[in-house]
Amino acid sequence: MISRLKLFDYLLAVIVINMPTNAYAQGPNASLDWSIATSKIAYYPGEPVLLTLTIKNIGQQEEKIDFGADGIEAFSMEIHDSNKIVAKGDKIQRFGVSRIGTLALPSGQIAQKSIVLNQWCSTLLTPGQYHVICHIEYRLGSELQKQPDNRVLKAGPLHPIELGLDINIIKMDISEFKKIILKLNGGVVVTDVKTKENLVNRIIAREMLVFTESPAAVPYQLEILKNPVSTWLKWDAINSLVRSGTLEGTIGLMQIVSENEGSPNRIEDVKRQIIDAVYRLRETGKPDIVKATDEFARKHERPVLGKPAD
Repeated sequence: MISRLKLFDYLLAVIVINMPTNAYAQGPNASLDWSIATSKIAYYPGEPVLLTLTIKNIGQQEEKIDFGADGIEAFSMEIHDSNKIVAKGDKIQRFGVSRIGTLALPSGQIAQKSIVLNQWCSTLLTPGQYHVICHIEYRLGSELQKQPDNRVLKAGPLHPIELGLDINIIKMDISEFKKIILKLNGGVVVTDVKTKENLVNRIIAREMLVFTESPAAVPYQLEILKNPVSTWLKWDAINSLVRSGTLEGTIGLMQIVSENEGSPNRIEDVKRQIIDAVYRLRETGKPDIVKATDEFARKHERPVLGKPAD
């Protein structure tokens, strides 16, 4: 299983770049310049939007930037239509995950971090222009304070920053949309991941597929569930499959359970969540889904789960 520690170590890799940006801001710490960008501005409804955060250290010394647990705790998102909020995603709390989202940024260097907007906000919107606001609350390693015993460090204050950019949601063209998904899947299945760049691209493509909001992504999300990826990403895929509410996704989830009965397997960490997802799909009341899951429900009791995954 690819650990989230390794995943975000790669996504927080420091690289020197020169790229145009859609938004720019100087953080509370005068030594850091921040910007955010997308690779394009036009998206189909439900298409994953990759946000690339760029930070430049213009100070005289290395700085460590803490983005919180799992590298995403610092973020929250909003999508505005004129002056109205049409989608809002609060901070994602991944309980039980160690604080691994720290970026070491040497003086004079630039670093990038990529996150998928759909993890916080749906892009299933009517065609039009929208404004995305990315809220970040981060801490700085230089502000860690030693406790009296000199053994325990106290975290410094949270620094808020807000970055914004515009995106256009355009009328759906399912043929072109499927081409986008197919290209993302090609990035996931690529076998040559010997370079850091290829590995980063694979990770990003996988996350974009997981958060795609469309029945067209269902087959690929089911495949991700079968692969040795992080448990959190599997939970995200399960939630996406439930939101799609398709018979294909429902049957796929039941098949994954039945194919792995009787012995420890690669879906053991999410088996209970998959069974619960089938019950959640039954709750949609769609006749074809209810009928298809009757036997499954008789065979598998619904598990009692804790707080749902973000």
